Amino acid sequence: MKSLEEEHEKLKRILTQAYQEKEKIEVGDLWPEGIMRRIRGFGAIQPTPCFLEMFEPFVWRLAPVVSLLILGLIVVLLALDFTSGYDVFQLLMNGREELTLAQMLGA
Repeated sequence: MKSLEEEHEKLKRILTQAYQEKEKIEVGDLWPEGIMRRIRGFGAIQPTPCFLEMFEPFVWRLAPVVSLLILGLIVVLLALDFTSGYDVFQLLMNGREELTLAQMLGA
């Protein structure tokens, strides 16, 4: 690969040569219309999306799958009667408002 300085020098030579030969170039009377036609042909510049907008389609594709996984886990946990055997959940269900960290960790 060429270095960046070589690219700059090459571009500088080309632009210098084009500037020096500008008097030799013949253009017709219709050059403004031709240039404007080419500019209009480029179309509108599209704004660059922000970081979060790039992930929006990905999130919406995964949303149904994640919802189904959550529902499946809830069904499995209810079928296994996961909540009834643990002291933390029993303390919360019995209406005790004071639950310390030591009680939650079983100490």
